[in-house]
Amino acid sequence: MTTKVAIILLPGFAMTSFSLALDTLNSANYVANDSIFTCAVFSGAKDPEQKVVLSANHVSVLTEKHFSETEEVDLICLCAYKNVSTYEDESLFKLLKKHVNRGGQIASLSSSSFLLAKAGLLKNSTCTITEEHQSIFKELYPSIGLQENLYTVSANIFTCKGGTTALDMMLYIVGSLYGSELMKEVSSFQFQADRIRTLEEINISNAYLYLRLKSPLLGAAIEVMDKNIEEPYSIETLCKRIGCSVRTLEVVFKKHLGMTPNKKYLSIRLEHVYKLVDETRIPLADVANACGFSTHSYMGKCFKDKYGFYPSHLRNSKSL
Repeated sequence: MTTKVAIILLPGFAMTSFSLALDTLNSANYVANDSIFTCAVFSGAKDPEQKVVLSANHVSVLTEKHFSETEEVDLICLCAYKNVSTYEDESLFKLLKKHVNRGGQIASLSSSSFLLAKAGLLKNSTCTITEEHQSIFKELYPSIGLQENLYTVSANIFTCKGGTTALDMMLYIVGSLYGSELMKEVSSFQFQADRIRTLEEINISNAYLYLRLKSPLLGAAIEVMDKNIEEPYSIETLCKRIGCSVRTLEVVFKKHLGMTPNKKYLSIRLEHVYKLVDETRIPLADVANACGFSTHSYMGKCFKDKYGFYPSHLRNSKSL
């Protein structure tokens, strides 16, 4: 199976996101020893004759064609960043809508979620966008929820927060199309960020990828849980953050984890308790506050239910 990809660069696009997207697809071809992705780069300029597109850091890229010449593809990667909130080109919006209606997928790099919103493709949906553009996006599109996750996944639209999060999103796309083993090989073969990030960061990043391959909602929910330990969200609020109903999330957790979202959230917080008790000398009352427990005694009860002993026993054993 070959996936046809069109990468559309708008003037002022982010070079980092573009490079990571293209490198991920090319690396997948190399690792697979096959042309599983065919990529063409198109200009998103309003002038159909303009083939050279200038990035946000003033690097010129010579594209193959204008987006108006795009043939039928499986995946469109939209790369837009600078001045994207004011971009208007109805012909591009029509192209995107036609592509989605045909069953094609779109990957939004950097701040391209603006384009999806303008095209009406994010109705009753959520997305992510670069931090600096979030306030503008909320002002322009108050009905579209912004997720806290590094990237979002729906049936045919992917969005990310820009920068290196494009890599996480593109690796997910590779894994969803061709399997987690190829995704893992591509990640370790080409992207040696593993040598910069800590082992814990690498493991967490990989864990989110594998969870999303099981279920996009499962991965998104657990990522939000992990990031909100001290002040835990209610499950209702969490569902609003990731764009689903409580019932849907309960079904997903039951299917893949055999437990409720609340029970998983509690388990994650207790794992943080264990880590703080085991690796630090922080007073247990402060550990309770840091992990979202109303009282030290309630934390102790939940901890004993999970591990069979109290946090104080763990702490005391470390000092023997």
